[in-house]
Amino acid sequence: MSRQIRFIPQRQFHVLVNDADEEQNITVLPSDEGNFRVIKQGEILGEITYTAQKKIVCYKGRFKKAVMDQLEKHIHHYCSYAF
Repeated sequence: MSRQIRFIPQRQFHVLVNDADEEQNITVLPSDEGNFRVIKQGEILGEITYTAQKKIVCYKGRFKKAVMDQLEKHIHHYCSYAF
């Protein structure tokens, strides 16, 4: 039986990412387990795991490499200061 991941809306943060010369406002919802749900205008784009090696791995959804690189920097920054 799969375990439900609980995301924490109170800790959400917003980032601007560049994708094909267009800025996109993205909301990121963290969980206590190191998972992050990526949302754009109410639509879930995917979910990401932040590993112990300080890298991110997309396990639901698809992101372009440029967007993943930017998300990795923002999530690393968030984890450095939030915990």
